[in-house]
Amino acid sequence: MPTELSDRLQATDAALAARVACGDVAALTPLYQRHRAQVYRFALMWSGSASVAADVTQDVFVHLLTRAGDYAPECGALQPWLLGITRNFVHRRTGADARYVANDDDGEPPGPALDLPAPEAALDAQRDLARLRAAIAALPPHYRDVLVLVELAERSYAEAAAICGCELNTVRSRLSRARGLLARWLDAAPSRANAAKG
Repeated sequence: MPTELSDRLQATDAALAARVACGDVAALTPLYQRHRAQVYRFALMWSGSASVAADVTQDVFVHLLTRAGDYAPECGALQPWLLGITRNFVHRRTGADARYVANDDDGEPPGPALDLPAPEAALDAQRDLARLRAAIAALPPHYRDVLVLVELAERSYAEAAAICGCELNTVRSRLSRARGLLARWLDAAPSRANAAKG
C-alpha cells in the first residue's frame, strides 16, 4: 500500500476535514468511506425513503466538500456534525413537520432462501414492522429526532444533543416522551385495527 494512501487512512477526521477545507479534494475520499454508511442509514431511518436517503447522503458530502471550514473539531467529532447536517437536509427535503411514508425497502438484499421464515411468521413480522414505522412516523419531529438518533442510530445522548442543537437534559426528556408516545401508539394500534374490521 503506498505510503501516501496509508498516511491518509491513518489521519484523523479533523485533519482530513482541514485538508478538504484547504482545497485537498482527495482528502474527502477517506471521510466519505468512513461515514457514508452511517449518514445514509440515519437519512433512511428519518425519511423512510431510500431515494431521499441517497440524495441526502450526496448532499451531505457535497456540503462537506464546499463547507469543511465550518467544522470545528474543538466542538466535537466529525460524525455527529455530519449527522446534524444530514438531519437538516432531510428536514428540507421532507418538510420539518412531514410524516414519512413507511418504506418496506430498507436497502438490504434478502437473505438466502433457507433463512426465510414461514409465510405466516413473515407476514406477522411485516405487519409489526409496518406498525412500528407508522408509529415512529407519527411522532412529532423533535421526538422522532432523538428516538432515531439514540435508539436506531445508536448515538450517545451527548451526540444526539449536539446533532439536535439542544441540551443533554432536553434529549433525555424528549426521548422519554417519545418512548411513551410510541408505546401508547403501539398498544392502541391493534384495537384500532380490530375496530376498523368490525
